[in-house]
Amino acid sequence: MATYDLYGSPSEEFHQAKKVLESALEVKFKVRESEYHGGEYFQWGMSSGENFVLKRNLDPIDGDPAEISFPVYNTLLYLNNTPRSKELQEKIRQRASGFVALRHEDLA
Repeated sequence: MATYDLYGSPSEEFHQAKKVLESALEVKFKVRESEYHGGEYFQWGMSSGENFVLKRNLDPIDGDPAEISFPVYNTLLYLNNTPRSKELQEKIRQRASGFVALRHEDLA
């Protein structure tokens, strides 16, 4: 089953969040650039499988939050197509305390 989770942090320290999450999740993010994602963002994994995206909560077109339901969270972490939702949730809870779970979707 594919699971999609969204986490957020109110911190504006985007590059510090990257370091914290790399340690917590035991991954190495790659720097990416995309207008769709609001400029610089970080990605781990392949888009065809499990992947994580760390980005600012900013829609580059209108300047509103990209996740309009969560405007107080400046930094967003998307865990896409993961079979390890519970495991990753625990790692984030224990090692990246500034991040909170915002959304969880199971897709069959």
